[in-house]
Amino acid sequence: MAKEKQKVCPICEQKLTFLKSTLKDGIKVCAKHVVTEANLVLTETIEQSTVEEIKERIQLIKVAREDLQKEADNFTSSKQIGNFVAFDEVQQKWATLNSWSTFNYSDIVDFELLEDGESIATGGLGRALVGGALFGGVGAIVGGVTGKRKSKDVCSSLRLKVTINDMNNPVVYINFIETKTKKDGLTYKTIEGAAQECLSVFQLICDKQKDNKKETITPPITVADELLKFKGLLDLEAITQDEYDVKKKELLGL
Repeated sequence: MAKEKQKVCPICEQKLTFLKSTLKDGIKVCAKHVVTEANLVLTETIEQSTVEEIKERIQLIKVAREDLQKEADNFTSSKQIGNFVAFDEVQQKWATLNSWSTFNYSDIVDFELLEDGESIATGGLGRALVGGALFGGVGAIVGGVTGKRKSKDVCSSLRLKVTINDMNNPVVYINFIETKTKKDGLTYKTIEGAAQECLSVFQLICDKQKDNKKETITPPITVADELLKFKGLLDLEAITQDEYDVKKKELLGL
């Protein structure tokens, strides 16, 4: 007896159309479930997947998207630079805008501006901004970066590499230019200004984080400090002489 032809998608239980994908054991599902919803585009991966695996992947992606939406809803931009990056001063977070992701100010380690793969400016926690200068005011153009560049008429790539304190995702890229762009044009100059403003803001964040860490450093408690504390308790008659003598011997290792 010939095998009955499958007519219904096992994921959405809708009638199969000509837009379908074949899974493990020849089971067919609507193509949208693997191409769009599950983001599986490799034929080899699709053909080795089961219906349950596709359902699980769709659910994981759905949850991840919901989490991203919650982050976006809770993020209040106090400063935005073009369509590249935004900053939330209240929550001390920053976000990439070309592909939404948020990060903590405190996790920034260092950053580097790369033009066509060449490092033209660096900065970060405990480091000065090298290759550029902080913005003097709104709309001010940063100087000093161009001195390190090789003379080229066209830029094909301009991006900021940010190293963060995350073993699973240690590097974040903010892409400013991804196609060939003439340097003498308004587009390049505008984007370059945005990139350099990012440098300044990231350096200010790192400098502030460094200052905050200095303020929160508590000097170690010494034996003398402890003795003074218990002597004060003795003077206040909060402890007896015997109790003080025992504590004194303990602290001095006698």
